[in-house]
Amino acid sequence: MRGITRPCRHGLGPDLHQRWRSHLCGLCLTLRAESGQASRVLTGYDLLVLSVLVEAQTGPAATVTAGPCALRAMRPAEVIPADNSGARLAAAASLLAGAAALRDKITDADIPAPLRPPAARRAGRIEQKGRRLARESGLAPGLLSDAVIRAAEVEGLPRATLDELLEPSGAAVAELFARTADAAGLPANREPLMRAGDAFGRLVHLIDAVDDYRRDQRRGSFNPLAATSTPPAEARRLAELLVRSVGTALDGADLADPDLARALLGPVLERAVDRTFRGLAGTGPAVPRGDDHRRRRPALAGAAAGLAAMAVPAVLSLGIFGGRRRPRAVTTTRTARRPGTAATGVTGAGAPAASTCWRATAAPTWPATTAAAEAATTAASAAAERATP
Repeated sequence: MRGITRPCRHGLGPDLHQRWRSHLCGLCLTLRAESGQASRVLTGYDLLVLSVLVEAQTGPAATVTAGPCALRAMRPAEVIPADNSGARLAAAASLLAGAAALRDKITDADIPAPLRPPAARRAGRIEQKGRRLARESGLAPGLLSDAVIRAAEVEGLPRATLDELLEPSGAAVAELFARTADAAGLPANREPLMRAGDAFGRLVHLIDAVDDYRRDQRRGSFNPLAATSTPPAEARRLAELLVRSVGTALDGADLADPDLARALLGPVLERAVDRTFRGLAGTGPAVPRGDDHRRRRPALAGAAAGLAAMAVPAVLSLGIFGGRRRPRAVTTTRTARRPGTAATGVTGAGAPAASTCWRATAAPTWPATTAAAEAATTAASAAAERATP
């Protein structure tokens, strides 16, 4: 599972974290119901926000009891059902995005040559199921594929600006966010949610460009920051501006139960920006720190793992990843929060940690990685973390 909206259990609070997990598990099980066990590997954090936004506009959603899952320490859980409009919208977007991402990896040769033909066939099946579900959800089936084509066209322009390079991602996510207003039956929310989605899509693309900068430089691949000679300081300023833009746009929407949506698109995004830029001190992106305790696997290893999971769906159908829903699933409804009550676990949790090593650098650039630079960055980051209360 990838994405920038990865909430920390302690920062989000137990109540909101439980609600977030019900959406996460609900999306995973909806992907299974609509596209088979293997498609559950497409569960991601960022498109999960679509399910959360639908609930934020309609009020607390009904849940069903799902069976034990290895990813939940073999415990059952209350999850958003597969017939929920928000879960289906998120699943449709996940399938279409997964197919586009898999084709992109094939084009970039991130997948070993012997695995490319089966990967291409798998991408076609995923896209076919995603298009069917998108039509049922009222989403344009070609939205994400058209955005990929538009992005390639902009990358081919001789002097494209960073704003122009981020625009296709922003436009696609803007339409996804606006579609949540239609699913909730609140068309008046389309305009503010489109603005929130545009900023969110640009932010996801920007952070991805920062994370991939060194790899793209090493492999000679296109990177928006390198193509526009954008320094890290300017990239961070833009990221922080986009986070504020998401929050401002969300304030203009009529939300019945906004707590989880505001937490994910506020404090969690702020921490994502800090996590991405914290290790920078003029040496390019470092391994994410902070509340992200996992190192990113190499591209080939990650691609091979994903393809292996797709190639052996029988392994995933053994009942150890969520199993079957309990035959007597009990439908429950969360109690709506009384007006004026505070969001659990949000207050004071969203302030990003100080980035001393970053701010000490006036105008860093994106130099090539060296052993000395890596050592200096690691030492500076460690010192900053010790100094942070």
